[in-house]
Amino acid sequence: MASRDFLSSIRDMLIELKNIAEFMVDLAYTALLTNSRELAEEVERLEEYVDELHSKYEMAVLELAKQSEKPAEFLGTLRVGLAAEALADAARKMVQPVLRGDEPHEIFSVAMSEAEEAIGRVNVEEGSSLDGKSLSDLGAEGPPVTVIAIRREGRWILHPSEDVKLHAGDALVVKGRDEDLDELRRMAKRELEGLE
Repeated sequence: MASRDFLSSIRDMLIELKNIAEFMVDLAYTALLTNSRELAEEVERLEEYVDELHSKYEMAVLELAKQSEKPAEFLGTLRVGLAAEALADAARKMVQPVLRGDEPHEIFSVAMSEAEEAIGRVNVEEGSSLDGKSLSDLGAEGPPVTVIAIRREGRWILHPSEDVKLHAGDALVVKGRDEDLDELRRMAKRELEGLE
C-alpha cells in the first residue's frame, strides 16, 4: 500500500505539469504575437523543466502501479501526464519561428496593435530596488503590473501570492502596459552608486 505522502507527491506533480503546460501555451501565443525572443526562450526553458518533471512523474506512477494488484488501472494516470508533456512540446514548437528569427506575419502586428497589455520578462538584478521586495510591496510602490510567474534557480512559481519576495536572479514574467513594463525593468536594474 502506497503512503499518503507518496500519493500526495504524485498528485502535486500532476497539478504542476498541468499548470505549467497551460501557462506555456499562453506564453507561446504571446511570444509569437509579439515576436518576443525573451518569451520564446522562457517557453524553451519551461519545456525542458516539464520534460524532467514528467520523467519523475512517470517513474512515481510506475512505482505505484508495481505495488498495486491492478497495475492497468494506472494507464490513465500515465496518459494524463503524457498529454501535459505533449502540450508543452507543442508550445515549444509554436515559438520556433521566433527563435529562428523568422519575420512575423503582418497579421500579428495588427493583432498586437489592438492589445492593451503586453507580457514581458523582467530580470531582477542584485542591488536593484526590487531585490528583497514582496509582490505586495511592488503592488503598492511600483507600476500597475501583474507578475504571472517567477523563474527562480531553475524552478517555477506560477501565479505567485502577494507575500512572495523577489530575489536577485529571479526572472519575472509580467503582464502590463508597455510603459509599465519598461518602468519595472528600470526598477529591476542594479542602482549604480556615484552617478551624477
